Amino acid sequence: VTAGDIAALRSVGELFRSLDQTYGGGHARQALVRYLEHEGEPMLRGTYGETIGRRLFSAIADLTRLAGWTSYDIAAHGLAQRYFVQALRLAQAAGDRPYGSYVLVTMSRQAVYLGHGREAVQLARVAQQGVGGGAPPVLQSLLHAVEARGHAVLGEVRACTASLARAERALETARPGDEAPYWTRFFDEAQLADEFGHCHRDLQQYRAAAQHAERSLQLRGKAYARSRLFCRVVLATARLGLGELEQACALGAEAAQQAAEMRSARAADYVRDFERRLEPYRDAAAVRGYRDRVAALG
Repeated sequence: VTAGDIAALRSVGELFRSLDQTYGGGHARQALVRYLEHEGEPMLRGTYGETIGRRLFSAIADLTRLAGWTSYDIAAHGLAQRYFVQALRLAQAAGDRPYGSYVLVTMSRQAVYLGHGREAVQLARVAQQGVGGGAPPVLQSLLHAVEARGHAVLGEVRACTASLARAERALETARPGDEAPYWTRFFDEAQLADEFGHCHRDLQQYRAAAQHAERSLQLRGKAYARSRLFCRVVLATARLGLGELEQACALGAEAAQQAAEMRSARAADYVRDFERRLEPYRDAAAVRGYRDRVAALG
């Protein structure tokens, strides 16, 4: 196994990450799993020294986590968890504690999605312990933000607010020249604003949720299509909570159209959640208009 092989694995990871974010996990998952089986796993049985070996295990851990992530995105939750556990083992074999923490972050996100707030908080805290206080500021910010999401699901306002404050402080200390793992680069001001928006939505603090969701959408690049969709639904939900029915329905319809173009169970679920919240207003003209627009999508 050569350094070129490792570079190829990393490039493939970037390709599948981009496909997942733009089109949903259902588009590329099977191709990624086949690549892992036919290209990645045989390399683990190959010949390499210690340095290349660690880099190899780390690269395969990344692809394995991504296989879990795309499985999670299509609601194959048990399968996703098996990939995450395997990714943890590979990160451990690589001696890559920061990446192990990232796998735990991913597992915490899945727990939030499934409504398992206590488990989400515990996973985030284990991830924090794994990297310690010397982690780059951007990674510290990510870890605290993910813990906040768990507290929000549980309705723990004070704990959530404290975690968000720690996440904000950590990101403020990050500098462009900081050495940070490549997989943290998605975590920026836009993503932190997104985390704030989700937390405030879950705590039914709709004015704050709307402010942070709007900020995230302003800052977030177009390449993060699915994340923008989620944030748009958070904003729609916040507008609904503030009694701004027409704006809520317009935002919800945009999100529904995007979701129809993706193969992502999570995207569809966000839209369904918004529609459940519309039920008390089902006879309003704005809601009837929303349903007509969505029905026209087929």
